[in-house]
Amino acid sequence: MRWLAIANPMAGRARDTERLLARLRRTGGIRHEIVLTTAQGDATRLARQADGFDGLLVVGGDGTIAEVLHGMDFSRQRLAVLPAGHGNCLARDLGVGHPDRALASLQRVACRPLDLMDVSIGFADGREERRLCASTLALGYVAEVVALGRHRLHALGRAAYAAAAMVVVPALFEARFAGSGDSNPRHFTGLVINNTAHLANFRGLPDASVHDGRLDIMEQRYGWPRQLLHNLSVLAGSRRLGPLCLRQASAEHVELGQPRQLMADGEMLDDVTRVSVTCRPGAVSCVVAAE
Repeated sequence: MRWLAIANPMAGRARDTERLLARLRRTGGIRHEIVLTTAQGDATRLARQADGFDGLLVVGGDGTIAEVLHGMDFSRQRLAVLPAGHGNCLARDLGVGHPDRALASLQRVACRPLDLMDVSIGFADGREERRLCASTLALGYVAEVVALGRHRLHALGRAAYAAAAMVVVPALFEARFAGSGDSNPRHFTGLVINNTAHLANFRGLPDASVHDGRLDIMEQRYGWPRQLLHNLSVLAGSRRLGPLCLRQASAEHVELGQPRQLMADGEMLDDVTRVSVTCRPGAVSCVVAAE
């Protein structure tokens, strides 16, 4: 196979990305070329121009993966990940969260079909946007944790999200699940629609799978003391203090009482009023951990 490695030097910490690329160059048995992104949207453009490559190797985090998905040809190209972001949710779910395992998987090239989330987003000014996501959509608490971790605690590297989770105070907001049996407005501190079991650095939805054709939805109504206890239990690997409501669906439609910030695979989108999500089972062939 011939890979185009699309590397984001701004994902995670630049020196970590440089080290990963150096290891990729030294690793035998992987035919590849490396291109670097310099601005948002570059990964999508480079993926669209990847004629003659059998696969696209993302050297970056979940946000870079999302950009590549919008440009790749699912019918003939495979996706692989060499994790270089802060959260690396998809890489962790694929069993390639560590560079050693990711590089070994590229030498063997064992693939499985990967589910994606087909997302429609409505904004307060009337705009609508369609996008594909591989990992996480979040409103409320988790979105605020990611925003703080990415922008103000960035220097902490992979500890940024854990630190942010301990200081963000949950706040209630109104939302309703349109089209469901109960479409009455309800109040939440957080809503998460996930494809992956990992949420930022944590295995927050342990029963989720990127291969099961289902969305995993977490509804939170925690105040600060219980949210802190929940965070500590997740860090300890316990499921005893699980989310208030955890369920699965093939599609979900959320309407918000007031415009809010949405986190979509690490990207922050402001003034969102509606989110519609449908699972696309087995949408793309993806390299998984070598046995």
